Amino acid sequence: MTSRTLCLTHLFTFALLLGACPSDDPGETGSADSSGGSADSGSTGECMPEMVSVDPPDESACGALPTDFVPGADDDYPACVTDNGEWTPVLEDPPGSAARVDAYEMMRSLLLGHTPTADDFLAARMQYALDEGLESRILRREDLHFPRIADADQDAGVDFDKQCTVGDNVSKYPDRCVGPAKISPLINESFAAGMTGEGDPNVHAARIDAAVLWFLFVSTYKESSSCVQLPEDCDAHRGYYDGATPRAMPRGLAAQIDAVSPMAHDAVEDGIMAIGCWRDLYPDALTWADFGAEGQQVFSSAHEQLDNGLWYAFARLVRDRLEKHPMACGSEADASWAWLQVAGPVLDPEATRRDAAAGATLGATWTNAAPAVADLEAAIAAIDAAFPCPQCDGCEVAITYGYD
Repeated sequence: MTSRTLCLTHLFTFALLLGACPSDDPGETGSADSSGGSADSGSTGECMPEMVSVDPPDESACGALPTDFVPGADDDYPACVTDNGEWTPVLEDPPGSAARVDAYEMMRSLLLGHTPTADDFLAARMQYALDEGLESRILRREDLHFPRIADADQDAGVDFDKQCTVGDNVSKYPDRCVGPAKISPLINESFAAGMTGEGDPNVHAARIDAAVLWFLFVSTYKESSSCVQLPEDCDAHRGYYDGATPRAMPRGLAAQIDAVSPMAHDAVEDGIMAIGCWRDLYPDALTWADFGAEGQQVFSSAHEQLDNGLWYAFARLVRDRLEKHPMACGSEADASWAWLQVAGPVLDPEATRRDAAAGATLGATWTNAAPAVADLEAAIAAIDAAFPCPQCDGCEVAITYGYD
């Protein structure tokens, strides 16, 4: 069991006797609701110790599915370039996505680990707005966990994976067009507040951090699908996850997941290697039809392995923040909860699809302005119920949601 201290508003006189609650890591603080609404809820006040106890996740029962790619093992895949568990570039080395992860790391150094100033926000905003950088991709990013934009709303003169830039598709398909509809407004609002000194800068920084992680999560999955037509996107999908670094030296989203669960990190990396293996087996295919029935099935298995690993990994990241949240006080608690209110709802649709009760619990958690110990424990239990392992038999995303 692990025990942590919950910081709650309390009478000032009592708080003086108790002193302040320490924080695990001032750089690991939170965000706000994923609708883009304001998250600056104000200080939670002084601290009153309470205890929250949760069992660590039991990963011992988790294991590869028969359809999974397992580097260096006897699996159903023919011999391919990623059998050694390391990436071999397809077309782009390094991919542009790696530079975007570098920019994210620079943003973190400017905004987290201390209370950022207006100048820090301005400098971070410049990293965000670099040419061909994070902002340019967030403004067109699609989430392939949701149905495609209808053919009638697509423009044949626009690239197949940039249809969210067409007409009013952002407002008509806000879930699919997650970048411009949800992530970009949230980031812009937080930067504007941080640069003008409005509200709590730690809250704004936390929201930006969680929103970029959300983008990296979505992009890893999206680029693995657009790799059907654009082989270089296979390199990009790996770069969005780990910064195009060796498995043992991850950056960005991967580094944070590896710090929480090395098994979760390895599961995502194995899914990435599955995508690389599939691409290596069919190097000349550039349309869905080119792959034939066999290649399409290999892609579906690899894509689903990656997706399941990503869901589990992101769930572990959110779970860890929930578990650490009670350690924070005052502005740190506000920032921690703001981070969770952005990153947490990312899990809701998949959690609901797998376990309706768990999804309902999580959905109610993120809208709770003052969660109690029991609320945090219930949310952790819901995550464990919906995402017990990096494998999920029968959790396939509709193939029609992808690109052909």
